[in-house]
Amino acid sequence: MKQALQAATLALCFYTLNASASILWQGDFETGDISQWSTPINPAGHSVISDCVFDGKYAGKITLTGDESFLWHGNKDLNRSEFHHRYTVGENNEGGTQEGSDAFFAFSFYLPKELSKHKHELGYWESDKSWQQMFRFNIHGSELSFQETAAKNVLWKLPKGAAPGQWHRVALHIHWSTNPKLGSTEVWVNGKHMGKNNFQTLPVKDALMFTQIGILRSQENSTEEILIDGALQTDNLTELLERNRYLIGKTCQPTATVSH
Repeated sequence: MKQALQAATLALCFYTLNASASILWQGDFETGDISQWSTPINPAGHSVISDCVFDGKYAGKITLTGDESFLWHGNKDLNRSEFHHRYTVGENNEGGTQEGSDAFFAFSFYLPKELSKHKHELGYWESDKSWQQMFRFNIHGSELSFQETAAKNVLWKLPKGAAPGQWHRVALHIHWSTNPKLGSTEVWVNGKHMGKNNFQTLPVKDALMFTQIGILRSQENSTEEILIDGALQTDNLTELLERNRYLIGKTCQPTATVSH
């Protein structure tokens, strides 16, 4: 009996270590600040709250106004504030963004109120060499859509994919390639598989891609808010899809700010 208990304990420890090893990075704000993220874009709009979270004790919050200070280099088309993530590479080079590599990334978002009907870029993937955006998620009101940036039309849209008052979970498997026949994205929204799409995901073979999540819009004379939590980079799809799936659709009413 004692040996069986010891074996079970060792197995549990082994499983726990393996599960932890598969997580390359987390942006869950459980540090109580935004230190898990890379260089922020317009940090004046950033704060951390404790009363409306996807999981744990804290979530990140973006508050965006039409004030001139929220324009990127004075450009009225770039009224923005975002959290910034540069991909973490594992011991066996997992998580890199070079030609032929794969990325597994997820995050959750919550809108206290519906956004305006104008286009808002929720999250996008861009190169730090050319600043070329390759693909992105858009929000128009309560509609969530996904598109290759260079394409005129979106790949798909969900009329209530960004409905306010509940947490939404987005997960992606990205295969990086300059070849449009090999490059691909697979997306899951609130556990629903939105399909696999092939297109060029990498501008050049050695591009270092990064992700920015928050609100990017044209200048509007309005204040809009979005909460971000549970951001995650893993080295496999199974871990990505299983993590936090039981919290999809969680509701709350955010009010309090913890820190900036």
